[in-house]
Amino acid sequence: MAYKKFDDPVVSVEDAPDKVYNAFPMESIRRAIQSITNRVIAGTSGTTGGTSFNAGIGTGGTAGLKLAFDVTLAINGQMGTMAAQDNIFLPAGTQSSNTWVKYLVAAKFGTGATCVAGNEGASSTAAKLPNCPDGMVAVGYCEYNTTSGKYIRFGGGTAGGNNVLSGNTNATCGTVSVMKNLLHMPFSE
Repeated sequence: MAYKKFDDPVVSVEDAPDKVYNAFPMESIRRAIQSITNRVIAGTSGTTGGTSFNAGIGTGGTAGLKLAFDVTLAINGQMGTMAAQDNIFLPAGTQSSNTWVKYLVAAKFGTGATCVAGNEGASSTAAKLPNCPDGMVAVGYCEYNTTSGKYIRFGGGTAGGNNVLSGNTNATCGTVSVMKNLLHMPFSE
């Protein structure tokens, strides 16, 4: 029978090395790891070809952005499919004149993709992508440059509101300068 001496160290049952949440108490580090490991596996529900690893991010039919293809995703170690979606509304807010903003499109299994705005930058390099929401995968982004006035986003209205990008009605104050597909959240962008 083993006995504990008065000066023996306290035996801990803490298993922090096995748990990301305990081992990394800083939320920003946990989210960074999640943003890298949650990723696109393949495009068009696993088939290859021209749409492999391609969410087909583009301007929505009437509002916001769209994802043109089904995409197979890995989220928190599970595999599933995101469906093609149209009219993913931009977040509510106002983008000032003569600024660049990167709008991140994040998706989850099924439908329910969302669009999140980054910071306003005085140049394309000064505009950064926002954090990817928990439990989602960064599948693409667009960059919008306002040139002739501020851009008021209603954040989920109709095509009659300023929730559309250039090329559609009521959004003539700027131009879409970049549309990019992503496999996961970039290390720096």
